[in-house]
Amino acid sequence: MKYISLFILLLTFNTAYSQHSHYPDKPNTHGMLLMGKETVYAEHLPMFHTPHDYQIILELEFSKEDIEMYRKDRVAHPKELVYTIEPETFVLPQMVNHTKVFKANVYRGHFERGGVKFLDTITVKIKKIVYYKQFDKNEQRPEHLKYILFGNKKEQFLSHLISKKPDFNEVLAVQLSNWKMIPSNESYQLIVFGEKESRKPFSWKKSDALILGTDQQAVFKKHKQLYLELGDLD
Repeated sequence: MKYISLFILLLTFNTAYSQHSHYPDKPNTHGMLLMGKETVYAEHLPMFHTPHDYQIILELEFSKEDIEMYRKDRVAHPKELVYTIEPETFVLPQMVNHTKVFKANVYRGHFERGGVKFLDTITVKIKKIVYYKQFDKNEQRPEHLKYILFGNKKEQFLSHLISKKPDFNEVLAVQLSNWKMIPSNESYQLIVFGEKESRKPFSWKKSDALILGTDQQAVFKKHKQLYLELGDLD
């Protein structure tokens, strides 16, 4: 019986190790920006060095009690645009692609820059991967500004498509003239703006925004910048 128990223990360890072994990253804290009230989206706050060199957008699921607290706090603080989560340490690609459930603290403001924690050690579930990409230092910088468009009928968002060092991370809440531009069978659309990619956010002086690979124009009735970061991507 002792040998059988030892065999089961070794088998469990080897299985767990094999699941993790193809990710060379070490466990770390991967802060994320939160967006949305009805549906909660999160974008990993990236940098260009390992283990933070990923642009990842997720749809998250909170418990009923926690989502109510989160929504109430958003309503009570309408001028606060930045909400973040401070997760427990984990290997980011392993968590996103396999484990899917983690503990996290939720902050009003940036969790590393004076934010106020109002939810402590809650259970967070990754419901859907909206966008996932690891940075490649050999990637060419796009000629024109590109943004990831995602969301739902009630809330839509744009996130700057990050390419290579140096770059910037910008996230905006937008309102499309036709929200069905985000098809139900797709997680996101890539939007190309006419302005040149020069490490500056889109100026919104022009409306020549096209869905990548088409001649279909994206018309935005409203836009509000939620987050802008340059320093972490120098």
